[in-house]
Amino acid sequence: MDLKLFLQNLIPALAENAFIYLIFSVPSFLFFWVLFKNKYQKIRIQEVQRASNRNFFFDIKFSVLTFFVSATLFALAMNLYENGYNLVYTDINERGWIWVFVSFCIALFINDTLFYWFHRMMHLPFFYNFFHRVHHESTDPSPFTSYAFHPSEAVLENLSMLCIPFILPIHFGVMLFVQILDMTNNILAHLGYELYPKGWVKFPILKFKTVSTHHNMHHQLFHGNYALYFTWWDKWMGTEFKDYESRHQEIFERDQFEKLENGNYNLVVTNLRKEPNDALSIELGNVPYSFKSFQGGQHININLNIEGNLYSRTFSLSSIPFQDSFARITMKRIPNGIVTNYIANSLQVGDKLELSPPIGHFYLNPDPKNSNLYVLIAAGSGIIPIYSMLGSILDFEPKSKIVLLYGNKNKNSVIFKAEIEKWASLHKERLNVQYFYSEEIGSQKRINQTSIENSIQNYNKSEMQFFICGPEKMIESVKSDLVNISIPMENIHFEHFTKTQKETLSISRPAKVRAQVMDKWYEFETNGNQTILESGLEQNVPFLYSCQSGICGTCKMHCEEGKVEMKTDEALSKKDIEQGFILTCQSIPKSEQIVLK
Repeated sequence: MDLKLFLQNLIPALAENAFIYLIFSVPSFLFFWVLFKNKYQKIRIQEVQRASNRNFFFDIKFSVLTFFVSATLFALAMNLYENGYNLVYTDINERGWIWVFVSFCIALFINDTLFYWFHRMMHLPFFYNFFHRVHHESTDPSPFTSYAFHPSEAVLENLSMLCIPFILPIHFGVMLFVQILDMTNNILAHLGYELYPKGWVKFPILKFKTVSTHHNMHHQLFHGNYALYFTWWDKWMGTEFKDYESRHQEIFERDQFEKLENGNYNLVVTNLRKEPNDALSIELGNVPYSFKSFQGGQHININLNIEGNLYSRTFSLSSIPFQDSFARITMKRIPNGIVTNYIANSLQVGDKLELSPPIGHFYLNPDPKNSNLYVLIAAGSGIIPIYSMLGSILDFEPKSKIVLLYGNKNKNSVIFKAEIEKWASLHKERLNVQYFYSEEIGSQKRINQTSIENSIQNYNKSEMQFFICGPEKMIESVKSDLVNISIPMENIHFEHFTKTQKETLSISRPAKVRAQVMDKWYEFETNGNQTILESGLEQNVPFLYSCQSGICGTCKMHCEEGKVEMKTDEALSKKDIEQGFILTCQSIPKSEQIVLK
């Protein structure tokens, strides 16, 4: 190889890659993700943005590495051409325009075929970590993701255009055009917004061209939709997600749902079902996709107007993400509870409920590559989010195992018992269910350190993840037991259904608060020892809130200026607190000026 010639080709190739990246990725990111994100929200594929600045910087870093790999391979191809080792030519008259078109079609088919099979190969456990893990850091891909590959994957991505000229006479312009087409297709596939029109996936010929939703689903669901340009390999091999076409259609049918200015939806109740332990399930059959693609363990807020008073409450979703075609909310009826008793006594099929999209920090994000042991611990109605997590793991993590420890008063108070028993029968090698009954004679009474140790004694502690939900007393006891058996705190995840607050706080001081709520600024003064939320609501500030007990996290805001003291910070992570986030429902002012966003 002529090193001088190679270097002469490398620098222009680097410049070309950087230029293509800049003119394709950066403008599309700024246009859709920054400047006009609200305007084009209606065609956003994932309604709730999950990508963060960390994801963007990560993608840019690996994109730069991809520049060097792509440029190196292009320079190598040019070096081979200059030395007559391949079949690249520059004079169109040499083979005519017909061959230009034919060779383009052949090159496109070869490129598409190699991509599909290499892509499937990279999802095999043996190859995934070395080749493809970097690209799947983005579950909500952006234009920057289109070039974000591990160097080893970048080699495979460019290999086809290096090899094709050895088997196929190809004009230099065709190679360049395929490269530009590949980048354009990549940007559209990772854009996060659906630019292909409604009906595209139904049209007899056009349906074989992948739309943006096709690859976006691959980043969400992992095993399926491997195609590059065309869907035929996925269709032939049975690897296309079954709801791909309906998901694309749903993007353009969001107008059928009544969406309010506060971002909530008015959705119709299609079924009501009584559950054991005085619980109730509400099913909503026709819902936006965000109610099907949530993370197992998340919750929604319900706003109800009862006798002229507005009530907002938080309830967990018990449907299984990506599996159930409906959304299901399950709740425990609370004695003297205004909202749960109203729902149990007055709500009927056909009524509308005002619901927030799924939210919450207590969730599980399953990944098919994982091979973990999940220990799910629930008491009473704490099973509701745990049940959704359990279904997600069984559906999306075939290599992971689960131990479910579930405490109740007696056998008749077990919520979802029939469904859990069915799963235990179908997945005998993966799911171990143990029940605890505090009022049953001859049964295990309570979940404690001994019962936990017995359940996990045959497993590696480093692979365990614990998810706990139920009354505060149970959670604190289980947390203490887990620490005693050397389980790291970062492997322990929990959510209270009720939370005891601090009994005393230092004295509040009157403060002037300036808060940005739904892109509008409001100014008000706090009242006595009321929380910021209470003072704001009294003065008609439309704060987002739900439980008002510091559990759900709906009222989380960033404190830009000033100081507050919180009664509880349960819904905030350690990172949230370090970054200055507060819960307005739990915060009393400690400075004269406070600015919130």
